[in-house]
Amino acid sequence: AAAGGGPQALRALTGCLLGALVLSTLVGNALVCLAVLRFRHLRAKVTNWFVLSLAVSDLCVALLVMPWKAVTEVAGGSWLFGSRFCDTWVAFDIMCSTASILHLCIISLDRYWAIASPFRYERRMTQRLACTMIAVAWALSILISFIPVQLHWHKAKDMRYPGSWLPGTPHCDISLNRTYAITSSLISFYIPVAIMIITYTRIYRIAQAQIRRISTLERAGGQWPTHGKEPTSSLRSSLRKETKVLQTLSIIMGVFVCCWLPFFLLNCLLPFCQPEPENDHEGLSPCVDQTTFNIFVWFGWANSSVNPVIYAFNADFRRAFSNLLGCRSLCCVTPRSTVERVNFSNELVSYHHDTTCQKEGAASLLVPPTAVTAWVQPVPHAVSLQGEDSSEETSMEKRPVTSQT
Repeated sequence: AAAGGGPQALRALTGCLLGALVLSTLVGNALVCLAVLRFRHLRAKVTNWFVLSLAVSDLCVALLVMPWKAVTEVAGGSWLFGSRFCDTWVAFDIMCSTASILHLCIISLDRYWAIASPFRYERRMTQRLACTMIAVAWALSILISFIPVQLHWHKAKDMRYPGSWLPGTPHCDISLNRTYAITSSLISFYIPVAIMIITYTRIYRIAQAQIRRISTLERAGGQWPTHGKEPTSSLRSSLRKETKVLQTLSIIMGVFVCCWLPFFLLNCLLPFCQPEPENDHEGLSPCVDQTTFNIFVWFGWANSSVNPVIYAFNADFRRAFSNLLGCRSLCCVTPRSTVERVNFSNELVSYHHDTTCQKEGAASLLVPPTAVTAWVQPVPHAVSLQGEDSSEETSMEKRPVTSQT
């Protein structure tokens, strides 16, 4: 009895940890969905439609994928839900995970377009275009999941049994053939992550250039004494803002890559590392043991629990969450933290609008230095990346100043 207590305790601990992960994923993404659907000012921003669809895909991961695998882990790896649902579950796993990753890619493109060409973005990024992009992401996710799995195109050719269920074993085997493993990994991860790296690198370069331009305009305002203390302080402030932008983008990419890269590396490696024929029915691989593979699978799914914190934790969403939870007086007085810095979408877009206008204003010889200074003042709040003021509030502060000039 004492010998059997260890595995039982480990299963209980595993069940508690996985249950907490599933619950946090459900609650976080459900709050995002409710907030966007409940509050009109959130629906009015096209970017939030992408965040809503991302939350739906992550909610599907928590509802359609994670619980069944959690039960299997607690049951010692035995699949208890039958052969037919095994194939369906594999298809749901591929579809929901792919949809989540593709939405992260779409959000990176949306933010890059908004910052690189803000005025063109305002004209062209309509709700219809956003819905089209969302529909393409979901259609592509379904295309590479349900069709190949239901037709058994995803299995290795030398497998003795079609489908994901191996007769005589309690396992739901999801080993893939080489063609499908590489193709699906390219579509689901490698191409999206390459796009995200490119877009976020360009976003950082744009932010860096605009922050330095702001610093130059501030020093050119002529309002500081000549002993040089204020320009030095302005330079330090600019460097802090550049560092904060870099930290923000590093958190976004770092979390995503750390969660999904190990799994997709194994996903492409395992088809080239098939088990021996005598061990084929056991689903064993000479490259990696099943426990390690399962840990990396859960790391990937855990990304769905982090996405609401990263992409929906700015001031607008926090106020909506506090209204939904009925704790407005408590939730709105949360201290500033690293999590809040991650949400830079609205602030950085607003910041780029400001600096674009500054370039145009500074180019005119009729604009006095005081007018340039008036343009500069709201910008540090927009670039603070702390999420305390929405872009709408920042733009409302600017309008009276510009009308005076």
